Order: sequence, then C-alpha cells, then structure tokens
Amino acid sequence: MKNKRYLTAILLTFPAVAGMSLPAEGADARLRMAADSTVTSGVAARGVRMQHAGEQLVVTFDLVLDSVDVPANQRYVYTPALRGGGEERLMDQVVVNGRKQQVMYERADHKRYPDATVAVRRESKEPQCVSYTATLPYEPWMENADLALYEDLCGCGDLLERARTVVGRRRAPKLAFIRPEARPKSYNLSGSAFLDFPVDRTELYPHYRNNPAELQKIINTINVVKEDPNASITGIEIHGYASPESPWDHNAMLAEGRAATLKDYVSRLMELDPDLFSVSTTPEDWEGLRRRVEESTLAHRNEILAIIDDARYEPDAREWKIKSTYPEEYRYMLREWYPALRHSDYTVAYTVRPFSVEEAKALLHTKPQQLSQEEMYQVAQTYAPGSREFNEVFEVAVRMFPNDTTANLNAACAALSEGNTEAAKRHLAKAGRSPYALNALGVIAMREGREDEARALFEEAAAAGLPEAKENLRLFENL
Repeated sequence: MKNKRYLTAILLTFPAVAGMSLPAEGADARLRMAADSTVTSGVAARGVRMQHAGEQLVVTFDLVLDSVDVPANQRYVYTPALRGGGEERLMDQVVVNGRKQQVMYERADHKRYPDATVAVRRESKEPQCVSYTATLPYEPWMENADLALYEDLCGCGDLLERARTVVGRRRAPKLAFIRPEARPKSYNLSGSAFLDFPVDRTELYPHYRNNPAELQKIINTINVVKEDPNASITGIEIHGYASPESPWDHNAMLAEGRAATLKDYVSRLMELDPDLFSVSTTPEDWEGLRRRVEESTLAHRNEILAIIDDARYEPDAREWKIKSTYPEEYRYMLREWYPALRHSDYTVAYTVRPFSVEEAKALLHTKPQQLSQEEMYQVAQTYAPGSREFNEVFEVAVRMFPNDTTANLNAACAALSEGNTEAAKRHLAKAGRSPYALNALGVIAMREGREDEARALFEEAAAAGLPEAKENLRLFENL
C-alpha cells in the first residue's frame, strides 16, 4: 500500500427504504459544496458529486490530505455518510495511517476494518489525495441529501464520538403537482340504430327485417349502465332522422312519429321511467348525405356538392335539382345511401357514484373510466412520491383525460421524476402556461443546462405565488 495516493472504494449494497420527497430526478439536481467542507484534522473534500444513474446513486469526491499531519503511531479514520429524510447510509471508511501504523495495518490490523476499506499511508508534508467512489442503491430521499464526513481521530471506533462535518449538499428542484377539482362524474354512451319502418308509417315492428339486431344495440347500451351497481341513468335522448326523398313536411312527420314510437317501445321493454327520455328530430339528414357524396367517386361529385351547399335552395328544391339534373347518380344514392339516412341516434347519460380511496385503488386498473381525476389523485397520495406506483396513477389519468391541462401537467411532473424529459415535454405542450407548468418547464431548462431560462421561469412562477418555484430559486443561491 506504500505510496499509493489514488484509490477507489466501491460501496457494498444496502436494503432500499421508500422515501416521501417530491424533487425532480436526475441531472437537474444541484450539488453545493458546504462552506465548512474542511474537517477538524485538516482533511478537505473536493469535487463532490452525487449523481443519480438508473437505480443507483454514485458518490465521488477527492479527500485532500495536504493539510493533514498524522503522527507516525496514529491513525485517522474518515467515514462518509449520506443523510436526509430521517435516513442515513454509511459508506466505506478511509483509513489514513501514520508511517508506523501503516506497517501494523499491512501486517494484521487491516482485519479490524471491512474488506472494501480504503487505507493509505500519509506521505508527510507532501500533496496527497484519495479519490473516492461509492455506489448506493437509489432511494427517493437521496434526491435531497447531505454528504457528511465522520472523523475518528482517537481510534475509539464509536460513531457517536466522532466529529461530523457536512461536505456536500444535493438539492433537486421541486415539482408541483395540481390537485384536481372534485367534480360530478357524468358520462355518455352513444350509438345509432338503423330501424326499418313500413313505407310512410310510424309503427315499429320489432321483428321486421333487421330490426331485432338494431334494437339490441340500444338495449345493450342501456344495460351497460343499468347493470352497473356504481352507475345511475340520468337521461336517454333519441334523435330521429329521415332521408330527403319526400317533401320536407312529410319527412318531419315521419321522423317525429318514428322517434316517439321508438322511445315508447324502449321505455316499456327496459322498464324505465318515460320521463328519463327526451326526443328530437332532424326531418332530412342532409349532413349525412353530403358526407357520403364527398367521400364518393360519383362522376358529378363536385356539382352535386355545390347544389347541396347552395343556400338558395330550400330542401325540397335541392332534392329536385339533384334528381332532375343527375338522375343516374340520384338513383344510386336513393338505392345505396338513403336507407342509412333513416336512423335513430341515441345517447344514454349517466353518473357514477363517488368512491373511497380503497375502492378507487381497486378500480384504477379495471375500470379507470369510472374514476375522476380527483379520485386518482387521492390514490396517488397513498404511495411514496416519485415511486413507480405513484407515477403510474398519473399515467393512467392522462390516458383517461388526454386533453385535460391538469392531467397533462401531473403526467409531465411524473415523467420528470422518472427522468423522462421527452415525455414531460409532450405532456407540457397540453398543460397551458399556469405557474405549475412554468415551474415544470424551469426544471427541464435546468436539466438541459439552460440556467438563465430556468431562473426566469422559476421567477415567473414564484411571482404568481407558487411555493415550489420559490424554493427552486434558492438553488441558484450560494450556500
């Protein structure tokens, strides 16, 4: 071991313990040297780095011995320790021996110390340092941790008797999640039924042509809600449409009568209060016809579209113009498209009851569509901030509410806590410019080395009163 001045220690693994902090993860953490990084004996820690890499935290620094005078028969023992969030992890010791103590250590005394301990002889009055590296299993509390150095100059070995000095502080910018507003959970299920009625009649025959299958579509939709113990139907809307081949007034009568007949049938069949139903109509489905013409390859497609769009024509005149000008295309439309323009659209409106946190947790991966954002947020609070389970809740929320600003902001913060800057950027593009979003953008700017931009974003968010942004501004202050 003589004359060996640069040594590396690799820390043995320790069991993981969950933390509860909400810092942003990764290279955006700022490392500050403590003002009192020189300890009692004169040893100094320089170039301290605490870097989160995957599932590990790598701690490196140089232990500078230039000002340390170790008597020949003396031994100084230094123990690095990571401290934060009520936790402490001791790392491998560095033993600095005087000349005679080094001889004793090499013969047998090294057995008193762990196998991975770094031991070095102090070369009297010469510049000397020990390069130190330790790797710990990453735990969330380490994002805001102090690196301390215990100093044993008496050889007693009692940690409580040793002097302790903070030599580095790791501080990550804070992320600000938004608690969503608690809102009633109102939903809709919709569909279209293409029922066949006898010509110019409004009576509904359930077994006529394809009516059994079309009626079953409505029944199945209602049963989805009716059979769910957590849901309550609040209304059913039926909107009837007729096709344009007869006079407008006649079509209006058919649409209204057929929609009312369908409402009465479904109400009786499903044993539902008639007051739950509302009926509306569109006498002629010109929008549906126009869509089919536009998507078609008809020879006079553009000319027919121009007639449909010409505001000078009343519906009956418009239909006659197409029929008389382009009879071949009209016969095709009448045969192929008009039956589908006679349809009944239906919408089932319903609400879902509120859930307890435990109920919401059980539904998160089975029926997340029944949960509100606020209920999902409550579930997230049962997990350690930054943990896989915590972040997963916000990933589910943004899948259920893909265009919601709050869902995207929280998903961006979750992505940042995992070190996924690109995903965070995608979500922030839908998160608006709230103080919360500005703070998250500041974290990204800091992570990418744009410190002036990061400071400006934190200042704007702090001016709006966001506490996390105010804390993040302190990262730019010298300790």
